[in-house]
Amino acid sequence: MFEPLPDDFTYPKLEQDILAYWESNNVFARTQEQRKDAEWFNFYEGPPTVNGLPGIHHLFARTIKDSICRYKTMRGFYVRRQAGWDTHGLPVELSAEKELGLTDKSQIEVLGVDKFNAACREIVYRNIDQENGWRTLSRRMGHWLDLDSAYITCTNNYVESVWWALKQFFDKGLIYRGYKVVPQSPTLGTPLSSHELSLNYKEVRDANVYLKLRLTSASVKEASGASILVWTTTPWTLFANVALAVGNAIDYVVVRNTRTVGEKAYDERLILAESRLEILDGDVEILARCKGADLVGSTYEQIFGDIDLEAGAFPDVLHVLAGDFVTTTDGSGVVHLAPAFGQDDFEMSKAYSLPVPQPVTPNGHFTGEISAFSGRAVKNFTYSDHKEEGADRDIVKALKVADKIYKAAFDYVHSYPHCWRTDNPVIYYARDSWFISSPRYRDRLVELNKQISWHPPEIGEGRFGNWLEDVKEWSISRDRFWGSPLPLWVHEESKDMFAIGSVEELRKGLYEKEDGSLVPVDESGVEVDLHRPFVDRVVFIRDGKTYRRTREVVDVWFDSGSVPFAQFHYPFENEDLFTKAFPADFIAEGIDQTRGWFYTMHNISTALFDTPAYKNVVVNDLVLDKKGQKMSKSKGNTVDPFDVMDRFGSDATRWYLMASSPVHKTKLWNEEDVAKTVLADLFRSFTNTYEFFAMYANLDGYSAEDPIVPLEKRAEIDLWIISRLNTVIRDYTASMDDFDITRACRVVQEFVIDDVSNWYVRRNRRRFWKGEYDEDKRAAYQTLHSVLIRLSELS
Repeated sequence: MFEPLPDDFTYPKLEQDILAYWESNNVFARTQEQRKDAEWFNFYEGPPTVNGLPGIHHLFARTIKDSICRYKTMRGFYVRRQAGWDTHGLPVELSAEKELGLTDKSQIEVLGVDKFNAACREIVYRNIDQENGWRTLSRRMGHWLDLDSAYITCTNNYVESVWWALKQFFDKGLIYRGYKVVPQSPTLGTPLSSHELSLNYKEVRDANVYLKLRLTSASVKEASGASILVWTTTPWTLFANVALAVGNAIDYVVVRNTRTVGEKAYDERLILAESRLEILDGDVEILARCKGADLVGSTYEQIFGDIDLEAGAFPDVLHVLAGDFVTTTDGSGVVHLAPAFGQDDFEMSKAYSLPVPQPVTPNGHFTGEISAFSGRAVKNFTYSDHKEEGADRDIVKALKVADKIYKAAFDYVHSYPHCWRTDNPVIYYARDSWFISSPRYRDRLVELNKQISWHPPEIGEGRFGNWLEDVKEWSISRDRFWGSPLPLWVHEESKDMFAIGSVEELRKGLYEKEDGSLVPVDESGVEVDLHRPFVDRVVFIRDGKTYRRTREVVDVWFDSGSVPFAQFHYPFENEDLFTKAFPADFIAEGIDQTRGWFYTMHNISTALFDTPAYKNVVVNDLVLDKKGQKMSKSKGNTVDPFDVMDRFGSDATRWYLMASSPVHKTKLWNEEDVAKTVLADLFRSFTNTYEFFAMYANLDGYSAEDPIVPLEKRAEIDLWIISRLNTVIRDYTASMDDFDITRACRVVQEFVIDDVSNWYVRRNRRRFWKGEYDEDKRAAYQTLHSVLIRLSELS
C-alpha cells in the first residue's frame, strides 16, 4: 500500500519526520559504510567561525556543498564529509573581552594571558553545541556532515600540523622579519594581511586638503619665496612629514594667484603641476614653467614643529625629492611624505636616508609628542562601549590658524579599507612584522591555478587570477593572544633564529618557572599546550645563547589554509588518509573567500606540495534582500534561516536558492517566490501527482511486485514520458558533473510541472479512472511509479 499524505500535511512536518527516521536508523553513517570501499570523491569543509550564528547565506552555501556531495554518493563514490571549526582569532577574542568586561587590549596582559585564553577556549567549546548554531542548522536543513569527528583548529594536533607547515616555509627561506608599512587594525592593535584587507572596503568621505608650504630655498629662480601646494586626505599624518615628492618629468608652474576668501584678499605665488591648475580659485597668471626635476633640492618650512627632524643627521629632510609614484590624476602633483604611514613614503625614506617619525600608537592615537592632540584618535573609531572622533577636523583648523591651508573640505569620496572584524578604518603603519615571501613563487601560484576548474570560470581567470598575478607578501604575524603561536625562537642580540615544527621538538626545550629557574619541559609538571602562555615559557639554550619565542601569533587564515593536511594531523599520523584525500575534488564557499580561504589554501599547498589544494571550486555570490540591498542587522533586513525553514520547509528553501538564479550571481531573497514558484508550482505538482497515483494505486491494489508490462506493449505516451525522463536524467547528470546545480534543478522542475503533471497525468486520467485493472492500466501505474521514484532520486 502507498501511504497517502495526512490531512494535516505540511512540508516542514514531513521533513521533521524524515529527519527523525534518518537519526533513528543512522542513515548517514550507513551510507558512508556502504561506500567505504568505493572510489573517493574528496570534499573539504571550510570551517565556519565557531561563535558566529548562521544566516540565510550560510544555508545557501551549505546547500551547494550538500547537493554535490549527495550526488556524488549516489553516483557510487565515497565522499568523506568531515566538519570543521575555525576557533582562533579575533571573533573569539572579542567575545572573551566582552564576557570578561575588558575594553582594551592592554587589560588582557593585566588579567593574565592564561586566564584570557582559558576564557577563549571555554567559549569555543560552548559554542560548538550552541542552540540554533551550526549543528542545529546542518541537521534542520538535511545537510549530511560528520560533526562528531570535526577538526577543531585550537587542538594541539591541529596546531602541531600548522607548526610543521610553518617550519617548512621557514626552512625554505620563505619566512622573514621585516620593518615595513603594513595595514593595521588600530582598534585591535594588530596588522592585517593583504587578503584580509581586501575583505572590507567601504565608500567613505575624507578630508580634501590643499596645503601651501613656503619654500625656504628654491632651485628655480621664480619659485624663491613661493609656496608649494601639497594635497592630502590624511591630515593626521602631517605631524610626521619629512619631505615632499614631485615627478621628474611632470610639468610644473609657478603662478600668481589672486582670490578672495570671505572678506580676506590673497595675492600669492604658488607652485603646482600645470595639469592641475583647475584646482585654483580666482585669477591665475603663469610666471614660470619647469620640470619636476628642476624643483628637486628645494627646501620648505616644517608643517608642524612638534617633532625634531634632526636635519643635521638627515641632510635630505624637508627637501623636495623625486618620486616615480607621483601622478597628476588628482591633487596638486606634489605628495607629502610621512614614511611611517605609507609604503611609497617608507621606500623613499630608505632611498634618501630620511627619518621615520611615528607619533601615533599602534592603536591609532597620537603620542605625547603631539602635545595639542595627545591621546586623540587619528580616525573615527567605534568601540563596544563608546565612539571616538578622529582629529582631522581640528588639525585642519590649526593649519588654518597658521595660514597653511589653501582650501579644505571633507568631501573626498573614495573606497577605503576597514578591518573585516571591527568594521573600523585601518591605518597604514610602519612596524616589525613577520612575512611569507609569496612573490618568490608567484609564477607557480599562477601556473597551478590554471589546473583548477573554477565555477564560474571568470572568477579563476579574473578575480582570483589577477590577485595571484599581483600577489603580495603575506603578513602572517598578529599581536594577539588566542591563536596558533608563531613557532619561531629568536636570540635577540644576534637575531639568530630557528623554527620548531612539532611537540617532540618543543619537549627538547626548557620550561621557565615563575621564579626564573629552568627545567626540562617534560619535568615541568605542566601539560603541554601549544598556545600562549605555555609556549612563551619554553626557552632553548644553544651554543651558550638563549632563544625565546617571538610573541606573535599566526594569522588565523593560515589555520584555515592548512585544512588539507591539518584536519588529519599530518604528517604526524594518517599519512595514508591524507594521501588519499589530497587534493580535494570539490570545495565551495562564498565569493568573499576568493582572497580568503581559497587563496590561503592555494598559497600553502603551492609552497609545500607544489600542487593545487583543490580541483573544482564552486563560488556563490551574496544573498541580498528583495530590494537588492545587502542584509544587515542595522537595516533590519536579515533573514533567520530557522524561521524560513519552519514556515516553508528546508527543501523548498534549498530548491529556491539553487534554482532561482545561478549560484554565482547575486541572489535576491524573496520569500513570496519561495511560496509561489517552489511550493505552489513545483512541490504541489509533485505531491499532487503522488497523491493521485497513491489513491488509485491503493484502490486497484497495484503493487510494485506486479508483472512488468514490456515496453513494446505500453502506450505511446508511456514511451514518451520514459524517453523524456531519460533525457532529463542525461541532462541532469551532465549539469551536476559540471557543478551546475541551477541548470540541474531547472531541468527537473520543468519536467515535473510541464511533462509529468500538466501533460502525462492529465492526458492519462481515464486510464487510471477506468474500472478494469487490465494490462494497460498496470502499464500506466508502472510508468508513473518509475517516474516518481527516479524524480525522488534526482531531487
